[in-house]
Amino acid sequence: MAAILNVRNISAGYYWEGGFTRILENLNFDVEKGIILGIAGESGSGKSTLASVLYGSLKYPGKIISGSVMFDGVDILKLKQLELRRIRGARYSFIPQAAMNALNPVKRIKFQFYDLFMAHNLDKSEYDKRMLDAIELVRLNENVLYSYPHELSGGMRQRVVISMALALSPELVLLDEPTTGLDVLVEHDILSDIKRIQRSLGITMIFISHDLSILFQISDEMMMMYGGEIVEYGSYKDLLYETAHPYTYLLKNSIPVIGKNIDRNLLIKGTPMNFSNKNPGCYFLERCIFADDECKLKHPELQGSNHMYRCSRYPMWKDM
Repeated sequence: MAAILNVRNISAGYYWEGGFTRILENLNFDVEKGIILGIAGESGSGKSTLASVLYGSLKYPGKIISGSVMFDGVDILKLKQLELRRIRGARYSFIPQAAMNALNPVKRIKFQFYDLFMAHNLDKSEYDKRMLDAIELVRLNENVLYSYPHELSGGMRQRVVISMALALSPELVLLDEPTTGLDVLVEHDILSDIKRIQRSLGITMIFISHDLSILFQISDEMMMMYGGEIVEYGSYKDLLYETAHPYTYLLKNSIPVIGKNIDRNLLIKGTPMNFSNKNPGCYFLERCIFADDECKLKHPELQGSNHMYRCSRYPMWKDM
């Protein structure tokens, strides 16, 4: 299937304390049309920086050093702000972290939809139909449109934000930790809605989360990030059943399973990598229980085709 997004040679970082720290390291991947790509990693792995790059919204002190993000054949990193605004919200939507706080607290929901439609020069005759269709998608009642954000529950506000992201029928939606702060039952319902909507409309989605269990539920393909680079990429079945990188394996082992005790010898110890002090070998070296001397000296390349991994010890580590 054709790709809707092609990411090539992306490197990016931040200026701080008188210097520049590189976060993303030469990222290359494609997102096929009509799938959900899950991107996973701990806090500090580079996920949110990647989200900003993919949406063309990385601002100073952030800086893109190299690369391109081709959306349907157009490099969004080279577009002027006016050209970007025409694409954002209409063809390519973004649901950020703490999306519930993205709503204007002093405007009723209806008029926040109107603001969105006006910004994209939608014909006024379409306003109400688009708005009603959007809230129906996320199973909200029409009464919500006459409410202020503070009058709605957290789950309802999140559904409103999702409906606004879908109101102009985008081809691609980027979701950065969209269920953060919600209780487990509400989170489950919203994840079910997201998957149902994606399947029924054929939208492409990129879903970023630190929670591997969520991504195994919702993704078609998955990408694991550590130290600002891709360490494993493949179908969700590849990562779930044929895990190739120790980071994926150890994170997967930390997911609670009813009736099964977690093996504490297989938990990730230590703290995420210090980007300003990268070692010459594998970035996961200091936290990996399968590392050997080779891992200290040589930085592993990404291997494989459909199922890719960055580990010189695979498949040997699986026999340890």
